[in-house]
Amino acid sequence: MKKLLFTFLLGTMPLFAQDKLVVEYENYTEMDLSKETNPKLIEMYKLANNSKAYYQLITTRDESSYKQIDKIDNTQRADGMKIIFNNIEKDLYKNFLTNQSLTFEDYNGKRFIVQDSLQIQPWILSKEKATFLGYEVKKAIFERNGLIYEAWYAPKLKYKNGPEDFSGLPGIILKLEIINPKSEPIEKTFYTATKVELNDKVTISKPTKGKLISAKDYKTFTDEEYRKFQENQNNQMDKKID
Repeated sequence: MKKLLFTFLLGTMPLFAQDKLVVEYENYTEMDLSKETNPKLIEMYKLANNSKAYYQLITTRDESSYKQIDKIDNTQRADGMKIIFNNIEKDLYKNFLTNQSLTFEDYNGKRFIVQDSLQIQPWILSKEKATFLGYEVKKAIFERNGLIYEAWYAPKLKYKNGPEDFSGLPGIILKLEIINPKSEPIEKTFYTATKVELNDKVTISKPTKGKLISAKDYKTFTDEEYRKFQENQNNQMDKKID
């Protein structure tokens, strides 16, 4: 009864700028195996399809933090539960007042905090509606660089935010699907909310484990590192030929 009352209040109470909304997302990728004939590739793709990661978004209307969390998962094996750990540390902070983001990046052990402008997605709003986690959600889409992005957002939860760097819709994004129709096999990536709650006891934090660098300078750095890597690979190939 208390849970039902809380859900009702969350759906009807006015939301203020500093109200903290906590959304947990399940992330996974699906590869279409219908046309694949190589048994080894099928097995590899099945393992990839069964791999999941979990994220927590804490957001107000002004700022947010988005981090990967460890979670018990009982879908990975038939013989019991398993804790999934991902070696990629995710830490993203958004500030909607300054239109800036801070992202933790680990490049071969070198840690950076990359400062950039918030990404802007050219969402096209649809009239299509559905219900998800007890909320009415509406569909929005856009295409970029050959990828199709499909989001379902909840207008009653008036936070213009979502997983990763996705934002800008008139409501929190509860479901996001990214489709790569040109990949072989066709690949779909999903971010699906599993929990939504108001919780003012949680803390929004910025990434701190690295050297602050602009997005432009970070790209220059990674491009140069990649150039050195290719040069080293070519030198090794030349030595083998000699």
